[in-house]
Amino acid sequence: MEEIEEQTLNLIRRSKDGALQSQIWKELGINSRQCSRIIRKLLDEGRVKRESVVTGGVRTYRISYCGKAGVSKYELLISGNVLDPCAGCIDDCNPSRCTRLNMWIMGLDVKS
Repeated sequence: MEEIEEQTLNLIRRSKDGALQSQIWKELGINSRQCSRIIRKLLDEGRVKRESVVTGGVRTYRISYCGKAGVSKYELLISGNVLDPCAGCIDDCNPSRCTRLNMWIMGLDVKS
């Protein structure tokens, strides 16, 4: 994932109720066309969803994080000799109920 896409996704993830697309491109210092292409890619990957909203008499989209996990730079961190998906994770979750962590644990190939 390119750096600007990662920044966009992180901005969306930090917004509990989703972020307005018009705010995203302004905050990231990019133009609306670039933002639309980035959002389209994230939509196609299933990482975000969008809904049409009207705010201040202007139509825009509210972009929300879906929680679908592709490989992010946070999941590639190593703890000792073991991949640790929680190291550096920015999700605000309870590890005992974390879907991403549980998926990682279930995927471990335990060798004796």
